[in-house]
Amino acid sequence: MQLNLNDIINVHKKISDNVKWTETSFSNSISEKLGVDIYFKFENRQFTGAFKVRGSYAKLLSFSESEKRSGVVAMSAGNHAQGLAFISKKMNIKSNIVMPEGTPFTKIRRTKNFGGNVIIKGSNLDASYNHVQRLIEDKGFIEVHPYNDINVISGQGTISYEMLSDCNEIDTLLIPVGGGGLIAGCALAAKSMNKNIKVIGVESDLYPSLTNKMFNKNMKCKGSTLAEGIAVSEVGNVPFSIIKELVDDVITVTDKSIERAIAMLAEHEKTVVEGAGAVGLAAILQNNQKFIGKKIGIVICGGNIDSKVLSSILMRDLVRSGQVTTLTITMPDKPGQLQIISKICANNGANVLQVEHSRFAMDLSASLAKLNITVETQNTDHLNKIINEIERHELPVNIEGLI
Repeated sequence: MQLNLNDIINVHKKISDNVKWTETSFSNSISEKLGVDIYFKFENRQFTGAFKVRGSYAKLLSFSESEKRSGVVAMSAGNHAQGLAFISKKMNIKSNIVMPEGTPFTKIRRTKNFGGNVIIKGSNLDASYNHVQRLIEDKGFIEVHPYNDINVISGQGTISYEMLSDCNEIDTLLIPVGGGGLIAGCALAAKSMNKNIKVIGVESDLYPSLTNKMFNKNMKCKGSTLAEGIAVSEVGNVPFSIIKELVDDVITVTDKSIERAIAMLAEHEKTVVEGAGAVGLAAILQNNQKFIGKKIGIVICGGNIDSKVLSSILMRDLVRSGQVTTLTITMPDKPGQLQIISKICANNGANVLQVEHSRFAMDLSASLAKLNITVETQNTDHLNKIINEIERHELPVNIEGLI
């Protein structure tokens, strides 16, 4: 199948009953902060929390009636599982999702709630995929691959079709890259609508699979990353046949940049984004000068982030900005010392979050005590003012972040 823009537009019409035309909007606050015009495409607002439902729907619409009766199978521990389960139920097709051992309970539960038959098999994704192949042989299920499929790619391409229909002034697209299905579809639609637009892939520096393939490198793909949704070791051959012709560049980003991007989106856009969905903004944070003067379209591909991880990221961001800090203060073990600290905090408008006072720290003289006090301040300047005032009372202060 030779995919073109008309194919993507036709798919878009067919999937519109169960897939949202998600908002593409200009971010005033982040654009002003970074000096770059940024437009976000909020695919995290799909019903399943991610873009994957588009490709799954496009694939299932290509089935014959007998294929629908056969049922489908896929290997996934995340968004593909939920998207396929959701749309399969809508189309009365039996979906079987193979997930590796250790998959978080929340992902298992959500996939089941969307109607998927979850099968836990294999110690990792490769082992799970091997089981998928056995099920295809034994049960006659039809595989719905998350990215190495032309129908799936056509569904993903509807994202940039919507973006450029809403905001045709965009001149550069930053697209997350895992297996390559998303960027292949988006590049095809975007280049067909505007031949001068630049399409740049963004991937985790721990999984530079497209960088390896495009630039003939052999960097390792391994490790734990916040962007687990794009932690793919090898780009699919089907999407790469499109990527190599249409994608202009690919860059990698660190987990530190991804973390900052997640926090920035929560603060400025009031939106919850998973690691893979934040890599586009992370690319600008990490390479700001490269994008000055550009009108950048960023696909926020998903928002399915673990609540504990999100909580940790937001707290760490408060620490980085000097808004939440733990001060360790060494003081004489005598009455009135704690009152000095509390008075300084009160007079300067700092909010005390936690206090731990210890007389039995073995690294101190018996005549001293240690105070760990966690305070909330406006910013780093406000924090430094309080620290300076404490030290003027000859009370040594060490700073311990919550990171």
